[in-house]
This record gives sequence, C-alpha cells and structure tokens, in this order.
Amino acid sequence: MATIFGDTAQTYWQRVALMTGLAQAQALMPSAWYEMLEEYYLNNGLYDLVSSALHENAIWAPGMKPLRNPAHRAVEFYVSKLWPGPLERALPIVVEAGNKKIVEPIQQIWTWSNWGAQKQVAARWIANFGDLFLKVAQKIEDNQVTRVYLDPLKPKYVTDLELDERGFVTYIRIDVPTEDQMHTEVWSKTRGGYRLWKHSHSVSTPLDQLGEPTDQKTFDDLKFDFIPIVHAKFQDIGETRGIGCFVHALDKIDEANRQATRLHQILFRYNKPTQAVSANAMDASGKPLPPPVIAGRDGSKSSEGAVKLGDDDVFTLPGMAKLEQMVPNIQYNAALEILNAQMNELSNDLPEILYYELKDKGEMSNVALKTLLGPAIDKVLEARGNAEPALVRADQMALTIAGLHGLEGFPDLGSFENGDFDHSFAEREVIPMSAKEKAETIKAQTEAGVPFVSALKLNGYTEEQIKEMTETPEYKLQAEKLLWEAVDKAVSAGLTIETYLRRVGWTEEQLQELGTQKLAAIKVKQEDRVPPTGQ
Repeated sequence: MATIFGDTAQTYWQRVALMTGLAQAQALMPSAWYEMLEEYYLNNGLYDLVSSALHENAIWAPGMKPLRNPAHRAVEFYVSKLWPGPLERALPIVVEAGNKKIVEPIQQIWTWSNWGAQKQVAARWIANFGDLFLKVAQKIEDNQVTRVYLDPLKPKYVTDLELDERGFVTYIRIDVPTEDQMHTEVWSKTRGGYRLWKHSHSVSTPLDQLGEPTDQKTFDDLKFDFIPIVHAKFQDIGETRGIGCFVHALDKIDEANRQATRLHQILFRYNKPTQAVSANAMDASGKPLPPPVIAGRDGSKSSEGAVKLGDDDVFTLPGMAKLEQMVPNIQYNAALEILNAQMNELSNDLPEILYYELKDKGEMSNVALKTLLGPAIDKVLEARGNAEPALVRADQMALTIAGLHGLEGFPDLGSFENGDFDHSFAEREVIPMSAKEKAETIKAQTEAGVPFVSALKLNGYTEEQIKEMTETPEYKLQAEKLLWEAVDKAVSAGLTIETYLRRVGWTEEQLQELGTQKLAAIKVKQEDRVPPTGQ
C-alpha cells in the first residue's frame, strides 16, 4: 500500500480512497492526496465523490455539504501574509557590502519569471498542499538561451521525489498531462542528467515501459552539475513531503460540516410548508360541514382534495379533522451552539481563521493584533523560514545558469562555490503597524533621544525612503532644530555635544555624517551658551 507520510498514514489513505476510489488512489498516490486537498480549498462539491463511492459500495452514510469548511480562508491568510505586496517590499534582498552587484541580476530573473504575480501562486500552493517546488527553467530561441526564469511546479505533478540530507533534490519525476498526451520529466543525480518522455500512458507507468526518451541530456550537455529544482515544506514533520496549513484539522472540519448539514436538513426538512383547511362547524343535525372551497392560482380547487397557492400546498380534510405540521420542533439555538463550539475548537487548531473575525472587533492596535494572532504569526514565520532559503537556492541556480550562457549582466558575478551568490531577505513584520502607529512610534523614539534616521531604520524604512525623506527642506529644518535642542541639553548636563549625542544613541558613523565643520560650529555655539564660572 502506498503511503504519504510513512506507515502511519492509514487515516489519510482511507480518506483518499473514498475520494477517488480505491484502485485509482493506489495508482495516483500522492497525486490523489494533493487533489483532495485542492477540493477542500475550492470547497464546491467536496463530498460528492465520497457519497458516490459509498453508494457504489452499498454503504449508507448521511449526505454532507461543505457548509463550515474554513480551508479556503486558512490558505488565503498565508497568501496575504507570506510575501504580500510589491516585490521590493515583499522580498527585500539583503547581501554583503562587497556583493551588491547580484541584486539587479536577481531582480532581472524575477522580472523574467513574473515573480511579482507568481510568488502569490507559490504562497497559495505551499499553504494548501504543504509543498513548494520551484524549477529554474530556460527560454530557448533559435537554439540560444535568451532568459532564465523561476517556474512553480504544481505538487500533484511531482509523482516521485528523493532528497538528500540537506533537503536538496537528488531524484524527481514530474508527470504533466496535456490535451493529447502525458509529459514525463525525470531528473536524477545517479543517472547524471535529464530525460523527457511524451507518451499516452498513465502517471503510474514505470519508466522502463515508456520506451525511448523523447529528449535527454547529461549534466555535461547542460553545463551544470545540479538538478535545477528546489523543494520547500510549509511544515516539516520529518518526512519527504510537507503538510499544509489545515491537514491536521481535516476530521474536525468534516465534523463541523456534518453538524451544519444535519442542522440544515432538519430546518428545511420538507422544503416548503404544508397547510390544511378543515371545517370546524356542524349543521343542524350535528353532522360536520365540509371544508370551504378555495380556488388556486393554477386553476386547482380545494374541492378536488388539494390546491396550490404560490409555493404552498393546501390540503382539504373532512370537517372536524386536523393535520398537524410534520416539521419537528427542534431546539435550533441549542444545535447552533454545538456547531459554534465546534468552530471555536477548530479555531484553536487553525488560529489563522480568527483573522477574518477582526472586522467585528473594531479598530485594534498592532500589539492587540499580534497578541490575538500570535499562533498564526508563528506559523507564517515558520513557513517563511522554510520557503525563503529554497527561493535563495533557486536564485543561485538561476544566476549560475544565466552566467554559463553568457546572458548580458550575468557573466562577471562570481560563482556559487565562492559564496558570491549568497543573499537573504530582510525581516518583515507579519502584521505591520499602520501609518499612524508608525508615526507615533517614531515620534516617541526621537523624543526619547533616538536619532531620527535610526528611528526610521528601526521601523522598517528602506535606505531609499530615508534618503528621500532626509533631503527635504522640512527635514533639514527639523534636524537643525533638534541639534540646537541637543546643545541646550548637553550644556545643562555639563557634557560636550559629541558625548551627549553618543549617550542618546548616535553612532560614530552618524557623527561623521554630521561633518567636522558642522560639529565645530555647534561647539562654538555650545561654548557661547556655557555660563561664566561662579555664576
């Protein structure tokens, strides 16, 4: 029996078998697993396949609809928080001072990759499926490589995978269906290269039954000795593949959907109300009178036994007879409380869905948001910690391949082996402060003695933004005012201006930027303000 997460995946195996049929599940693992997770995310007709499989096997089970499925919301939380916004803010590149020349080539690769949009696809897939695969692909025109780009691979197409102790891909099989055939691509370190088959077989067909490859290349042909595909996990549980953001809560999600479905079934049991017309009077001899005759809009008459009035069916009964409503008098509020308790339990496992309840809580401070969403923020940081090193490796592979093919701007960047391609991404707040909160924080820091430029850096402003702000006449005027206020405070404390500025957080670099001439002028003003001895 094929497994996903080792020998303990019996529960998941049974779930996939029901979703796809046992034989198909055996053939498509783990592709069927990813398809099932996508069904949870898309949330339309989620349990239709399950119901069909049970019916075909003569197993009765109550019908279910995905009425309380939070999978889509959970995934979209990570899409909005992992790498949100424009690239320069979503993934700010950090390199060593002597290696800044790789920044523009990396950004060029991102442009060729349409990474500004593709990063959102990558974020959605890693949160939903638990795995992210990035392939460094080449655009070839007239037998020449014209550009190199990052291509996210949908995890369900990765049908076989082997990793080394560093998490680097050593073997991978990719089966991608097209309109009329299947493309099977295999990369292997042991076989020393790449092979491609175009065939009409299934994804489960062994390679030795696919015939001769349509295309194949050795690493010598490719000019590099690595598999140009990286793998990252949303959550790493020590298995070859990762798990997505809602996998651990599948049973609880199903239970919530079962409760909601049953509640709706009881509430709308008969789809529309039924009413009865009866006569409660008797004639002079004591016999019951017949019910009154009512004409329906469709020409029906109650004297015929039933009449339609709009959506309602009205039945006529003999005199003195009554028909009780068959809709049970359920304690709807009590049942709803049980369902809400189940959803609250789900939010403990999926803290990210609390994010969507914030609109009902009014305006909240950054501190309050971080407290409320703390567990979800921790999961975002873990996902970033797993995905961003993989993106760095993909960038390094792309720089290497682009340099080998002599693309403009790439040949003189150095080499991976020498560490010339090393880079990372700056830390970013998952829940950033609002502009108002940030301004208030900077004001409080500067009033406490932190230099304005340092306060800007502490609050996430880039060098370009700081330069733009510090070159305005308003800033220069304000800086002049703050310096003279510092002189007064230094005089009152009996300190030199340099000593005072150092005490309030100025660095030697900032004092040098102030300039020797400017500092000398401040010292003269300071001496003028020092009161004579004895006064």
